[in-house]
Amino acid sequence: MLTTHKTSYDEVPYESFPIPGTQPDRLWTLAHLPGLEAPALETCRVLELGCAGAGNLIPMALELPHAQFTGIDLSSVQIADGEAVLRALQIGNVKLIAGSVMDLDEGFGQFDYIVAHGLYSWVPNAVQEKILQICKRNLAPKGVAYVSYNTLPGWRMRGMIRDLMRYHAMQFPEARERVAQARAILDFLAKGVPDENNAHGKMLRSELELLRDAPDYYILHEHLHDLNEPIYFHEFVQRAQRNGLQYLADADVTTMMASRFPSQVTDRLRKLAPDAIRQEQFMDFLSNRTFRRTLLVHAEQSIDRMITVQRVRDLWVASTARAESQKPNLAEGVVEKFCTPAGMCVSTPKAITKSALVTLATLRPAAIAIPDLVASAYSRLNPLTAKPPGAQEFEMIAGDLLHGFAAGVVELHAGPSPFTVEPGPRPCASPLARYQAGRVARVSTLRHESLVVPETIRALLALLDGTRTLEEIAAGIKAGGPATLSKLSDLAALKSAVNDIARNALIVS
Repeated sequence: MLTTHKTSYDEVPYESFPIPGTQPDRLWTLAHLPGLEAPALETCRVLELGCAGAGNLIPMALELPHAQFTGIDLSSVQIADGEAVLRALQIGNVKLIAGSVMDLDEGFGQFDYIVAHGLYSWVPNAVQEKILQICKRNLAPKGVAYVSYNTLPGWRMRGMIRDLMRYHAMQFPEARERVAQARAILDFLAKGVPDENNAHGKMLRSELELLRDAPDYYILHEHLHDLNEPIYFHEFVQRAQRNGLQYLADADVTTMMASRFPSQVTDRLRKLAPDAIRQEQFMDFLSNRTFRRTLLVHAEQSIDRMITVQRVRDLWVASTARAESQKPNLAEGVVEKFCTPAGMCVSTPKAITKSALVTLATLRPAAIAIPDLVASAYSRLNPLTAKPPGAQEFEMIAGDLLHGFAAGVVELHAGPSPFTVEPGPRPCASPLARYQAGRVARVSTLRHESLVVPETIRALLALLDGTRTLEEIAAGIKAGGPATLSKLSDLAALKSAVNDIARNALIVS
């Protein structure tokens, strides 16, 4: 019998959308690169602890219809919200449970991937210990667990702001009034901080800016919750080790790279911290890190952190990066820079690597098998030769792709993308995105991300159900369709809008 009782999440539910780092495809890839044989994705079993309204699980279930997904959350209101979506979309491979993680035992079964996002830092020590026990006892032998948590030293400043917000707001009985009062005290603090040239003032202002536009549910559950215990990374790893688990990686690979610091710092860091755990802890100090997304595996697994290009051979690769130059020069030795919309960049003088990145830009953000990418990149440079690319070209591109992956410029995947960037004659948008667009401004993409879309695109998504051609949609708009779509009655404008929707990973066919 699972325990249930009313929580603050019943009164103000936590907005539930995809969490990119938790996607099974990403967990599989981050286990594959250091030589682990993670469970196959097609039929995997996934458990999410603290699943809220299942906004993270439902997109996974649509992408992997033969896999099984289970979510548990103490808030019966949020579970009911998730079940309503499952019924509306007729999704049968997700099971949602209103209850406490404290009631889970070995009899609950084993799972290939276990996710606990936004839970660990907000529960008592006994529940924290239980989360790690579940990650040990209920994790399949080759499985991967994801646990996120607030970290020191970065959360010290946020902790001070949280203490002030709670000191003032917790005297009010209603949750929404507490949030309003917390915002008021933030405004007071913003006006009272020292001059911008003061180091303390600069740090305070940067933290206040992060909170200024935060939604109410974030303020309530992140900063006004009774519990919020940040922890040092090395302390978390020690707790995991006591439970028979070991550190695999961070879901955000870019944070693991010592190369993001100046070379003299990197060299000194490697001498100070020869092992991965100490090196990551030192980097947390250097970056004043506030949050981690740690991946764990069983202690018996053998991890090879010397990643080889051979492990890349069977993967797929994607990127949102484009060349800074309008017409990048692909000649050998000419440096070109490629950047993602998020500002992650790489520069390279290598002709074959530039050609590969240009190919990825034409496909963005869809993935391509790496052998096909190598062949396409080679063909772009040598359009008149029938000679196939050799081992040297593959080794060069694979090595550079690994560097690009570490830099956050390219993505590595286990298989092809579950979306298309070339809409068919009767475009069909993701059923989840269509459902969400009729209710809220934020929709889930097929890249396991969320996106705020304007009213016009929300109205258009509702029409992209695979039953109409673009010509029929344009004619319907002209004949008296929704006023919000009037600008798309022109076929050329409509095609452009649908192509933009496809480039945002919202079209399945």
